[in-house]
Amino acid sequence: MDTLIDILVIALMFLLGISVGSFLNVVADRIPAGKSIVSPPSHCFICGHRLENRDLIPLISYLALRGKCRYCGTSISARSFMVELTTGVLFILLWLRFGVSWQLLTGILYGSLFIVLAVTDYEQSPLPGVVVYAGTGLALILAAAGTFIGFSPGIQSALIGLLAGFGFILLIWLVSRLAHKKILLFAYAVWGGLIGAFLGFPLVVVALCLAIPAGLLVSLILRSMWIRKGGETIPWGSFLALSAVIALLGGDAILSWIYPVFAGLIK
Repeated sequence: MDTLIDILVIALMFLLGISVGSFLNVVADRIPAGKSIVSPPSHCFICGHRLENRDLIPLISYLALRGKCRYCGTSISARSFMVELTTGVLFILLWLRFGVSWQLLTGILYGSLFIVLAVTDYEQSPLPGVVVYAGTGLALILAAAGTFIGFSPGIQSALIGLLAGFGFILLIWLVSRLAHKKILLFAYAVWGGLIGAFLGFPLVVVALCLAIPAGLLVSLILRSMWIRKGGETIPWGSFLALSAVIALLGGDAILSWIYPVFAGLIK
């Protein structure tokens, strides 16, 4: 009986996730462009035809239409399908990790935000700073509540995490500017602060340890292959967002491995 209930809950989490993912696609399309996420209703960006309910079923509509607009036949970006699928899988993983808890709710909220951050940054249309600042403020409010309710991170952990995430990426930005190398944008330091406020300390360290080397490696590879010029930056926000989700889901396990290794190195 318990197994059947677990399967049903996982199915419900997946359905919830792909539904939220459909909304995240709207957010990623409209917020960077300064458009309302409410009006006008969903429509084809090419022919302008308003989409019907049958066109808006997460995953299924894309597959049924073979990735094309029903009305003008224009190809629809596979991003919409991938965001819905990714959000569905993420919701399942969050449920398996946290179960019924406050962490599940905050994980859903910020996991969704991180997906939007990754998508908009990859498409070179970053979210307005006000969204990131609001997210950081909300993370601190939730951390303050967590201090009294008893879930992590508490406000002290969140503040240290914010300073660590913002400060470390700011340091890289400053060094790159002094070296006249445009490695990353200042906005990524703000995103680092957001991630640190949400994850707290020391989980933010895990996110940084994953994101920074990965971003530097990819940047060097792309520039060595002349895919990106020296004055261009790679989408660091995508690495930060992905690393934040990994830290959220498995950061404790990663820390349990890092600490003994680090302790052995400094002996």
